[in-house]
Amino acid sequence: MISQTDLVAKFDKFFNVAAFDESIRRSRLPAGYESMAQNFYAPDFLEGTFNGLMLNNTAQVERVYLIVFPSTQVLDTIIAKEVERGAPGALIFSHHPFDYQESNGTLGYIAEPHLQELREHHISLYACHAPLDCHAEISTSGAFANALKLKGQARFGNYYGGMVGIYGSTNGVGFHEFAKRVAEVNSLPTLRYHAVRHNGRPVSKVAVIAGSGGSPDYLQEAMALGCDTFVTGEWWYLGQSEWQVTLRESLRELLKAADLNIIGSSHYASEAIVLRDPLMAWLHENIPSIDPIFVPQEDPWR
Repeated sequence: MISQTDLVAKFDKFFNVAAFDESIRRSRLPAGYESMAQNFYAPDFLEGTFNGLMLNNTAQVERVYLIVFPSTQVLDTIIAKEVERGAPGALIFSHHPFDYQESNGTLGYIAEPHLQELREHHISLYACHAPLDCHAEISTSGAFANALKLKGQARFGNYYGGMVGIYGSTNGVGFHEFAKRVAEVNSLPTLRYHAVRHNGRPVSKVAVIAGSGGSPDYLQEAMALGCDTFVTGEWWYLGQSEWQVTLRESLRELLKAADLNIIGSSHYASEAIVLRDPLMAWLHENIPSIDPIFVPQEDPWR
């Protein structure tokens, strides 16, 4: 067990959360949601950078749950586990503060009944988005690139003032073999047809951005670096919002001349790697007084 104050201080320092300002997210909250959130969110989160302690519901932490998105299924799983053991105090370490459905490109926000249950059962939530994406030692893309065994790694892709992408070299693997490796390290049974673009290039120099890496700017930067293959979680966005439709049009234009293989796995699965492996190991080594548990999302493309 550890005091939540001490645990949060360790996370804040290690991930340097104060350096990544994502407060723009506040302006995107649904109408009426903020007034409700003010009753549950930690003031420093809502009025600050939108990273760090988001729900302050316990003084002591026995267990840390590692999740990608705070989906209904994941939260229900955690609440059930805590109720079963008497709710002595737990903290959710979530990469994203909000849920996301890749199948339709929509955001979801933790509903009031769940916020109430999390409070009632002494379950706090710590959100670490850009700080985890851009961390020098433990990052979403770094974990993905390491799992793919890329050599000579370097960073690219500006993101909230940090660098979100990794590029490096392979041992000269064929495209289909490499695509199979991408699926395997993401614990996926297969890749989706619309997320694979084989442009005939041999896989030699690879750019990796976990999560949502399909920005034309990132693709162009990867090509400028001499990469023949771009790997991400999600790049061909299925949503129908104005920005998603516009982005698809930009991608269509770019791909007419882009000399680049592109492989998408799953937004969720590509970001789960860092939580399951390097972050889990870091917690065991540096905070042995807590019990870390990774909680999977049942459908990686939900």
